[in-house]
Amino acid sequence: MKNENINLNGIKKVGLVVREGESMTHDMDLIFDILSRFGVEVLCEQKAALAVGKNGYLLDELARQCALIISLGGDGTLISLARKTAAFAPLLLGIHTGRLGFLTEATLGEADELFKELFNNKFVIERPYFLRVVVEQKNGKNMELLALNDAVIMRRRPASTVNIKAYLGGKHFNSYFGDGIIACTPTGSTAYNMSAGGALIYPLSAVFSLTPICSHSLSQRPLILPFSETVSLSADSNSELVIDGQESLSMQDVACVKVGLGDVRARFLRREGRDYFQILKQKLRWGDK
Repeated sequence: MKNENINLNGIKKVGLVVREGESMTHDMDLIFDILSRFGVEVLCEQKAALAVGKNGYLLDELARQCALIISLGGDGTLISLARKTAAFAPLLLGIHTGRLGFLTEATLGEADELFKELFNNKFVIERPYFLRVVVEQKNGKNMELLALNDAVIMRRRPASTVNIKAYLGGKHFNSYFGDGIIACTPTGSTAYNMSAGGALIYPLSAVFSLTPICSHSLSQRPLILPFSETVSLSADSNSELVIDGQESLSMQDVACVKVGLGDVRARFLRREGRDYFQILKQKLRWGDK
């Protein structure tokens, strides 16, 4: 973790992105009330603004105007926000109104105390890596995507399997035959990767993981690769590429997908004293009888 030289008392505008739901108006009013006490103006993303009758902003506009953007929802809301604003690198703060919340920093009920701590500069900045995903299409065109959690190549039809070939340094090193494969960041190691039997990785480690999904070979195991490596994956047409569970692309016209850690990193606000291992213990119920 890196504590950058930022004084939140100097911030007068804060962006707000909200997951749609029955309580969103109430939740937003609570955030408005708390931040008004600190003399901070809240600028809302367009969809959220409509719900409370305010002027709204496109996400790019919000990221340009606000050094800090609050994500009010679950992990998915925060992941989407991080990906879509990566080019602007604002500070991001997740407030949890969802179910599990590995990435969010506090619940809505803790928001009052949270902002007191933050505006007293009792915070650190966590800078997790994104996966850089380059999709090389058969027509010769390339597409570059970012994934905060994972890039998954998986079967498209339930009653089928997918064959995925993996290359490092241009050399074929493995073939995965089964339901697919997960390439994940340390941040994403507690998501789909964990469900598939992959290792949990400390969030700021400069590594990424390849985890087979329901492999048809008992010898296949998760593989952890360093920052310096990029893996190339090719798969048959009966598969699709899924980015963070939020964006998908058919592999039918894709020659290969190159995956590795990139230079782009998110900037999450964290409270001082945040203990990753205690969060794991709480969320995963380690030690419970």
